[in-house]
Amino acid sequence: MPSSPHSDRRQRIAERWALTVAIFASFFDTFAMLPVLPVYLRGIGAEAWQIGLVMSTYSLVGLLTQVAGGYVADTFGRKRPLVASLIGTSVVLGLYGALPSVWWLATLRVFHGVLGAFSLPALFALIGEQAGGQRVKAMGYAGATIGLAAIVAPPIGGILAQHFGAPILFASVAALMALAALLVWQFVPETLVLRAESKSPQPLTVLRVPLLVVTYLLTASFTFCMGTLAYTLPLLLVERGHTTATAGQLLGWMALVSVPIMALFRRGQPLERALLGLGLIAACLAVLWKLHPLWSLGIAMGVYGIGFGLVFPALHVLVAEHAPASLRGSAFALLYVFYSAGIIAGPIVAGLVTSFLPPGAVAAAITAATLLAVVGWRVRERRMHWVRA
Repeated sequence: MPSSPHSDRRQRIAERWALTVAIFASFFDTFAMLPVLPVYLRGIGAEAWQIGLVMSTYSLVGLLTQVAGGYVADTFGRKRPLVASLIGTSVVLGLYGALPSVWWLATLRVFHGVLGAFSLPALFALIGEQAGGQRVKAMGYAGATIGLAAIVAPPIGGILAQHFGAPILFASVAALMALAALLVWQFVPETLVLRAESKSPQPLTVLRVPLLVVTYLLTASFTFCMGTLAYTLPLLLVERGHTTATAGQLLGWMALVSVPIMALFRRGQPLERALLGLGLIAACLAVLWKLHPLWSLGIAMGVYGIGFGLVFPALHVLVAEHAPASLRGSAFALLYVFYSAGIIAGPIVAGLVTSFLPPGAVAAAITAATLLAVVGWRVRERRMHWVRA
């Protein structure tokens, strides 16, 4: 019996909400841990270097296993790897508070990083394919959901840990991940049609698509700026007599500005939005170290938020639209490889140059060079197209 338009509409709404919960849970997990895990580790006797090791393990393992996550999403479909990763993450998080041992937590962070690497490529491939012709809107909403998680997760995580203990926070986030897995399994259909005669996917072949390579370079520049900002802003404010709380408020303001931009702004082509947004981010970093009054820093971080809101969804739309359908999981996996690489490189480079150059100015210069290279490539591509026409 054919379904009615009303039941189809309800199914689409259920799919969207299930994916929204999955997005929110996947990033709430990360952001809720930020203010809690270092304190919890110190409380169970971890030394400073052990805290750094445990904290960085998640990102490093994710960086090393993203390509494998994309391969699995392109080989076995999007839905099953996503559900399995969400359930696995729920179990790992539930075990975080089971044994107060530094090396126990370090081991769990390895599994946590692997599961995250297998989750994100499948999740974003599902979002792009489920949205069809509404990819710009879908990726904008996804970015806004991530922004919302970035705003609410740290204070919620801090409050839960303060009043009920860190193990309760770990268990609560585990329950949220399990709920997301249940909703995706129940309401989200598989979007990748698997055929018996299909060849095994070759993940790195997506690097033969020029626009995807450009997208990855822009992603690395974008997150390099983010890593530089995370290093620079707190130190800059403390040097000028403010506190780390002020830095947190400015970063929260930046995230708050980015949310409506991601949810509502869809004018122009995705590449144009990404270039404009990254230009705004570079400009903010170039002048940030010269600004002293808090109101001027607030304006700069607001402009940074606009840039963030333009860039983040545009990069995901570019991957969803230009990756071959059979390699979309791998394409998103490589996006997050470059994403993580920029996040890791930003603070490292900032720490190396800070004694003789403003880190923000260095990041701005590198980003400006990337933008000029991409614009030059784009002009050349269009000129060749006109010649062929």
